[in-house]
Amino acid sequence: MLSRHADSAFWIGRYVERAEATARMIDVHYHFGLESPLVGDALRWSSILAISGQEEAFAKKHSVEDERSILEFFAFDETNPSSIYACMKSARENARSIRDQISSEMWECINRAYIDFRAWDVERVLTASPFAFFQKVKDSSHLFQGITNRTLMMGETRDFHDAGRFLERADQTARILDVKYHDLLPRFAGVTLLETVPASSAPSSVPDPDSIGGPVDVHGWIAVLKSVGAFEAFSKTYREGVTPARVAEFLILNPRFPASVRHSIGRVESCIRRVSGNRDLAPRNEAERAVGKLYNDLNYTTAEQIIANGLHEFLEDVQDRCTHIGGAIQATYLSY
Repeated sequence: MLSRHADSAFWIGRYVERAEATARMIDVHYHFGLESPLVGDALRWSSILAISGQEEAFAKKHSVEDERSILEFFAFDETNPSSIYACMKSARENARSIRDQISSEMWECINRAYIDFRAWDVERVLTASPFAFFQKVKDSSHLFQGITNRTLMMGETRDFHDAGRFLERADQTARILDVKYHDLLPRFAGVTLLETVPASSAPSSVPDPDSIGGPVDVHGWIAVLKSVGAFEAFSKTYREGVTPARVAEFLILNPRFPASVRHSIGRVESCIRRVSGNRDLAPRNEAERAVGKLYNDLNYTTAEQIIANGLHEFLEDVQDRCTHIGGAIQATYLSY
């Protein structure tokens, strides 16, 4: 397989996943603020900027963080590489360049999604329903992934596509969890995550809205779960209630949830090893070494160890290592 074809397949996976993640992030935090009057606009919109790492780029174009500017920047700004428009356009261009490598159904799906998206602008989103717009983006991503799973042959094109998709997913999950952890627990420096309690065990009196287990805290962590489509799966796994410790354990270490960091990195490792044909325990190149080491670290750690050593530090390290893995894959297989 040519490196430029592998590069296109890898970035199709990343861009489609990133478009969906951006739509989920804005949609959930948009409704988080509407449903929780205790949460101000500053917290809601600053969180989205922090998750994306686009604070400086946003500040150069917009003087105020409000609904219109956030929607414009993250949905329709062509110069923002994380915007939905930029991601869908790049995914379409990459798919067009390897139409002979992917199925015709995949091309038709991504091309139709891009054309449909161009009929929207920020005015239409605000006039109609932001929920309907973001749902359309998510549905398009799900349809594309379903068509890919059904029609794309197992082989190098599929492996590079899936490696990009799951690497992006691991990075987005870690980023969302890290930022929301700092949003929701900024004033509890002397309290560990393991000491948090579910809302059901709080005193019968009305709790302080800002307290652990209070309305902002519990609803905020539910928003985190919904941001990655994990709320229902989490509720079926932990029937005792929502706490930061359980959310962190589920989104980082759960081996069966498709958006957890551990599951996603495991999928990346499998893809890269199939590409090289390596069945030995020892890695053959830096890409295998980097992803294998992170996967082993996730397999042999516990939530208690992560929290004791610092959740923020751990998640920041995961994001840095995802960036390194992407660079190693690029250098090993995709540079041309």
